[in-house]
Amino acid sequence: MGKSYYVLMRPGACGIRICTVFLKVPRIIASVPSRWRQYFAIRFDRSDIQTVDSLVEFVQTRAAYVAQTSLYGYLKTRMGTRFRQIFEDDAFLPSINHAKWRTYAACLSDLAVFAAATTGIENGLGDREITNLARYCFATAVRQTFDDAEAGKLREEIDARFDKRIRSVVWQDAAAGEKAFTVSPIELIDSAPIAEEFKRLDKEIVTNSIRFRWRDVREQLRKKIDREAICADWRSIQRQLVVT
Repeated sequence: MGKSYYVLMRPGACGIRICTVFLKVPRIIASVPSRWRQYFAIRFDRSDIQTVDSLVEFVQTRAAYVAQTSLYGYLKTRMGTRFRQIFEDDAFLPSINHAKWRTYAACLSDLAVFAAATTGIENGLGDREITNLARYCFATAVRQTFDDAEAGKLREEIDARFDKRIRSVVWQDAAAGEKAFTVSPIELIDSAPIAEEFKRLDKEIVTNSIRFRWRDVREQLRKKIDREAICADWRSIQRQLVVT
């Protein structure tokens, strides 16, 4: 399937310069899976994280929040006053849908790594246990949310990418924070349906923007997490998995 293009204008040497940008922002709310639309409210949930299930929910909901606000915010900024018109143009749905899922998968990858490291590094989990916890968080979130045709096409690729990444993670570094969040800034720029010319100009601002959002998420997790309770729950889950 070829990429769709939309013509945007900006001031240039001859008064108006025409630049192509391929993108699709379908009437945004309509383009987002129904469960994703709840994540903006969940962001402000103050309840403690005491189980592996609640840790997975945190990873899933905050990854969706960061992916949506970062990607759609970037596209809206680039489209300027014409964003409503472009959002209405269904010809570009495949481009934005593809970018949406890739950015979300990258956000899941980063946050699953950080959440597992934060849980286990100070509470007696070995590297193998932390690795398996990260895999569990990522795989469960993917299984629960990758629920349309485009997402299904990406499953094998994103699973392979995460598996490759997880083999080389230094968990002590990942727990420190910033070093866990290396995939999503790159994927946001790479997958955004914006002309390469603009991406080169925007890269620093856009990557700094998503990094700033992650700072808030890390602080939320550190305040809400009960590491000891989650470690105990994870060891219980592992024993059940061995038995089954």
